[in-house]
Amino acid sequence: MSSFLSPQQADVVFLAGFSLFFTGALLIYAIRVTLGWSTLPPARPRGAGRRLLAPLLIGYFYWFTKPLCRIAIRSGQSASFFTTLGLVGALLTAIAIATGHFALAAALLIATGALDVMDGEVARALRLSSARGAFFDSTIDRISDGLMFGGCVVYYAGTVVMYAALLALIMSFVISYARSRAEALGLAGAEGLMQRADRITLLSIALAFSPLVAHRSEGFVAHPLYAVTAGALFLMALLNTATAVARIHWTMAQLSGPAVVPPRPRPTAEPNRPDRRRPVEEAAAALRHQPHQVG
Repeated sequence: MSSFLSPQQADVVFLAGFSLFFTGALLIYAIRVTLGWSTLPPARPRGAGRRLLAPLLIGYFYWFTKPLCRIAIRSGQSASFFTTLGLVGALLTAIAIATGHFALAAALLIATGALDVMDGEVARALRLSSARGAFFDSTIDRISDGLMFGGCVVYYAGTVVMYAALLALIMSFVISYARSRAEALGLAGAEGLMQRADRITLLSIALAFSPLVAHRSEGFVAHPLYAVTAGALFLMALLNTATAVARIHWTMAQLSGPAVVPPRPRPTAEPNRPDRRRPVEEAAAALRHQPHQVG
């Protein structure tokens, strides 16, 4: 008997491990919240965005990545290093999707999402947040979104699913641009259901479940449809469009009232000066009690 798993067994083992890894940790977090050892993210005000994911799932992911954030802080690397590493992860994810390795893409996409959390947490913990860093992070996020959906466009090229992936891609950029433009005009600008974390979560779950379902329904063909991911792309195309329309409508409604005066830029501190940087050990300890920064 071969010591290696068959492809069918490998699908089951991957999905079981994927599910247990996250649901087990989610159960622990839920118990911690019930006992008062962890707190849920605060409710978002109107105009700051409504989320598809429940606060429990959002708080869980931030709690889950905090040990990684402490390791990242002690590594001595800057927040921009993890932002760049996230870009590399997004590129590898796009390649994995485009070549049909959906299970690998699911793992890579989750790792990329974790790095996206880590860069912001590291910057805040070390008190190195700056306009320069925020601009770099936001720009890399847009490139990562393009790669994520671009990989789907390549894999589904020539099919109707390709158009859903293209629409999801375009609307993800509209969502981000509408928010940045509204904020430049002094508004919150984050209204709408589908946020970036929701897109990453939905796509990663679809990618993880796709191989098992496809191999059971289509067999091990050269280019399976991966119906679960195809359905998720149609859903994201719909939700991204709805979010973009809601964000534009909300912002236009706010701008139809009295003139909104953009906030005057406040002078920023020099975050890279050694005397302003929080010591690594102090930052790592402070992270344990730092509230979730849900962006």
